Order: sequence, then C-alpha cells, then structure tokens
Amino acid sequence: MAKPKQPTDRLPKARPVTAPVQPVTTMLAPGSVRTAVKLMYAGAVLAALDLVITLTTVGKAESLLRTAHPGWTSAEITRTVHAEVSYFLVTWLVTIGLWVVMARTNQAGRGWARIVATILFVISTLNFAVSLGEPTSLVYKLVLVPMWLVGAGAVALLWRSATTEYIRSGRT
Repeated sequence: MAKPKQPTDRLPKARPVTAPVQPVTTMLAPGSVRTAVKLMYAGAVLAALDLVITLTTVGKAESLLRTAHPGWTSAEITRTVHAEVSYFLVTWLVTIGLWVVMARTNQAGRGWARIVATILFVISTLNFAVSLGEPTSLVYKLVLVPMWLVGAGAVALLWRSATTEYIRSGRT
C-alpha cells in the first residue's frame, strides 16, 4: 500500500543561504609601504630616545648657559632652561605623534599622507641642517643623523611605483 503524501513533500527543497559574492578589492600593502611604515615607527622611537637624552642633559644645558652668558642671574638661567626644556618636550611629543600618525595613514594607503610625510621630511631636512651647525651635544647630533636617514628612507619608499599602485587601488 502506498504511503500518503505529506504536505511538506510538495515544497521545493531548501538551498543553503549564501552571501552574494563580491570581488575582493582590498590589497595587501606592498613591501615598500610595509618597510616605510616600520621606518616611521623607528623614527618615533628615535624621537623618544632624543627626548630622553634632552631631559637627562638639562644640567649640561645649565652649565653651557652659565658659560655662554656669565652676566646672567641664576633666575635668568633657570627660566631659560625651563623654557628650552618645555620647548623640546612639546616639540618631541608632537614629532613622535606625527611619526605614528604618518605610519598609520600611509599603511592605510591614504594618498594625502604620502604628501604630508614628504613635506614633513623637507621641514625635517631644513631643521637637521640648522641643528648640525648649532652648538649642541654630540649625542644629540648622533641621534639626529639616524632619524634623518630613517625619514629619507621612508619617503623614498613612499614614492616607489608599488606604493603608488597601492594608493591608487583605493584600499581605504
């Protein structure tokens, strides 16, 4: 005897639900971008190192000011040292922040970030040239050289053709 059909036998078989297939447009950052980003993070570390060196050599700055300005009072020297330390503290904290922001935005493939990084490098180059001629400690100058080289390497990598393709791909 035949088995009676159930109402569910007449329904079409269910198909598994799948998401619509969309082309993958994200592109892994090329080696030039990844290396430039690593160099930018290294620049942030070097800037932090320079900040530490600056803060630990405050006593040296005070003695240099006393020698350079023998007629100044202790209050004038103290005020000048505090102003210079404040200036360096703010400058290096901003510098560290810019290194990190540039690393992150260039990693993300933002075209404007490459331009800003290049402009910051030009400004850094001018500052570097002026700093080499100033009477500062050798340690300070020894930190500036690798920091400038890191910036030069990062900017050179940011203008390679693989980086340009990455930015144009619209990965963001």
